[in-house]
Amino acid sequence: MYTQLPKMGRVNLIIVCTILTLFVASAALSKMGASLPMLLGLSSTGFFSGKIWTLLTYALIPHSLMSAIFDALIFWFIGSELESIWSTKRYGQFLLTTVIGAGVIFLGIGLIFFSGSSLASYPLTGPGGVAAAMCVVYGILFPERTMYFFVFPVKAKWFVAILVGISLYQGIFSPGGLLAWAQLGAMLSGVLWMVGVAKHKFNLPKSPGPQVPHLGKTRRKVNKNSHLHIVEDPSEYIDEDDDDKTPPTYH
Repeated sequence: MYTQLPKMGRVNLIIVCTILTLFVASAALSKMGASLPMLLGLSSTGFFSGKIWTLLTYALIPHSLMSAIFDALIFWFIGSELESIWSTKRYGQFLLTTVIGAGVIFLGIGLIFFSGSSLASYPLTGPGGVAAAMCVVYGILFPERTMYFFVFPVKAKWFVAILVGISLYQGIFSPGGLLAWAQLGAMLSGVLWMVGVAKHKFNLPKSPGPQVPHLGKTRRKVNKNSHLHIVEDPSEYIDEDDDDKTPPTYH
């Protein structure tokens, strides 16, 4: 269990409230014969007929109650930690990148491989792709932390491998694989965004002297502001007593 509940940041609070509100609104409108997913969900036929706003709004409408609850918990637990270590601005950029990236790949794969099929008009909805992308980058940042695949504890790096493998299998072999490619697109977009930010952050000028800050509180502060352990060796930026030996775990 997660022994200390993280404080939900402003961005995640707004997102979670929006997701739950739209889920209730969608359920209520469906009783009156209206469809909120058809209005705000992303599909090839809708987007290319002028509904360009759906490239953003599709991620705010969960397609089921369990999806709404599960994704809200991901935003609360993992999203809150990412927001705290990246800053609100950078976390917002990450979310925007994954939402648009997933949507673009969804549209592209749909046009290339599913043109003319019923899937071209089926709307993509839900923040599941963004939630999956958060799990992937969390596993990259903290590969040795413990997460739970159903009831089985696994290291975060293996959790990510399982998640990607399942999405690839669904994308290749499932009849509705187009939706899985949207999730893969979100994962890829999130990782590419993080790589780009990390390269920019750690692009230090060459000099004959040492380029890494002195060990101690200063280094810990740098690490806290730029927690992107994918370009430089993390051991160069983390204090010896900050080794994640007793980290939080997620179900």
